[in-house]
Amino acid sequence: MLEVQNLTKSFGDASVLNGIDLQLEQGHVLVIIGPSGSGKSTLLRCLNVLETPTSGTIAIGAQRIRFEPGSKPKHAEVLLLRRQTGMVFQAYHLFPHMTALQNVMEGQITALRRTKTEAETRALSLLEKVGLTDKADAYPHQLSGGQQQRVGIARAMSIDPKLLLFDEPTSALDPELVREVLKVIRQLAAEGRTMIIVTHEMRFARDVADRIMLIDDGVIVEEGPPEQLFGSPRHERTRQFLSKLSENYN
Repeated sequence: MLEVQNLTKSFGDASVLNGIDLQLEQGHVLVIIGPSGSGKSTLLRCLNVLETPTSGTIAIGAQRIRFEPGSKPKHAEVLLLRRQTGMVFQAYHLFPHMTALQNVMEGQITALRRTKTEAETRALSLLEKVGLTDKADAYPHQLSGGQQQRVGIARAMSIDPKLLLFDEPTSALDPELVREVLKVIRQLAAEGRTMIIVTHEMRFARDVADRIMLIDDGVIVEEGPPEQLFGSPRHERTRQFLSKLSENYN
């Protein structure tokens, strides 16, 4: 469903991604872990072309783009690829002048050309899925951080993407609000949604992932099923990273 080949990304002379290869089957969940600045968020932003990769190939379903140094892909190709993904940001990025309902409707109307009635019906269904039917008419400033993030999840799903991307979805939340967001993501995983999640929530990663990938310094250090990567990691860098996390949470 998703195939990435030799993906690179540089900002000037700084190389952030160095030859990333990955495949993800439909209905599977990939969790990406790694230290800050390792390239995790950049990878997600490249997958939906919020950042233009320097080189490599990205294919989602039938949509494929080959990126070449010094050239930009056609705008129409970028839009087609981007519409295969729904992005959930760590800082929510809701439209402050729109209600929760309007936030979930907007992409459907502008990107999918749905009628207002169709968009509203779909938006209400998604708000019910994330437990926010009673907040449909609330503006972002009237919502808690956890509620805003759940609206963000509903908005990401509203365009019926093949792939959901989560960039540290709980990092901006107070600890007591983390659980409500992770509950929604667990529910989506149980429904068979194809997802890539960048997170530091290791217990959640172990529970929800089909595969775990450790990225450091722009390269894939190790990947495998959760029981293997957490239970008997093959690489010393993985052991160091997990040990450091354990120290920080004890």
